[in-house]
This record gives sequence, C-alpha cells and structure tokens, in this order.
Amino acid sequence: MKIRLTQERDLPAIAAIFAQGIERQHQEGNYAQWREDYPTVAVVADDIKQQRGFVCVADDDTTVLGTLALSPYEAVYDHLVRGAWSAERPYQVIHRMGTIPGHGAGMFIMIYLQAHYDYLRVDTYERNRSMIHLLKKAGFKQCGVAFYEGFGEMLTFDYLRPE
Repeated sequence: MKIRLTQERDLPAIAAIFAQGIERQHQEGNYAQWREDYPTVAVVADDIKQQRGFVCVADDDTTVLGTLALSPYEAVYDHLVRGAWSAERPYQVIHRMGTIPGHGAGMFIMIYLQAHYDYLRVDTYERNRSMIHLLKKAGFKQCGVAFYEGFGEMLTFDYLRPE
C-alpha cells in the first residue's frame, strides 16, 4: 500500500467508500456524522484542487482502499466545548477518512500520518465506534468535545509524536 494525492480518476472509488462508510455508520447507530449530503465527491473534487485530498492505494496504484483529507487548521478547534488539546502548536487535521474494511488501510494511513506529521488532530461522532477504535489503537488520546453547527458534538482526539 501507499499514500498519494487524490486524482480525478479516484472519485468513483471514493464515492463507493463514502456509501459503504455511511452504511457502516448507520449500522453502528451513527446517523449524524456522515449523511447522504456529506461527504460527497464534490467536496473531494475541491480537496483535489487544494491538494489536500489523499488516497491509500494498493501496490497497483489504482485500487483505492481509503480516502482522507488533511488541513493545517480547524476553526472549531480553537474553542472546545469541554477538554483541552495535548499541545498548542501547529497541527494537521484529518478529515473525511474512510476505508474499505479488511485491508488494514485505516492503520496503514495512521502509521503513515504519524511518520510524516508530529501533531495530528481529529474529531468523530461518539457513535462512530470503528473510528474511535482505530484512533485508540493508533495511540491517539481523547481530548474533549468540539461542536459543529449542523452536526452537533464531536469527540476530539490528538496524537503528539513522542520526542
């Protein structure tokens, strides 16, 4: 597996990952985070233009196993409803991460990100058991709660690379 920038040709596979992710989250009782109107390939198309969209692909470089976006800032993170971040320094935010189950792409993505960025932040809905399990397995620490208009409260996690 490898991580590369998202390309237009990846959009159909990403749409399928989003559809599977929505179905999986609904099975977990999570109806609030991913919905039919978010995330969409239109959002990913913008990620491509901004060069902040990434895919995890098989060694053939065409089979998309996972998708995510990164950004260097999230305004909501300036004022957590509860809790506190582990550090106040530059960070990368993980957005819209989804994977095809059974390939280990989620952990592969986390290991890659931890090797390339010393401070990561992410949030997820409290009923997104799959993501919470992955974050804890990857060594992320639960920090508090952020509030998104239209989505509600999200649990926040961060990873600070040990020195």
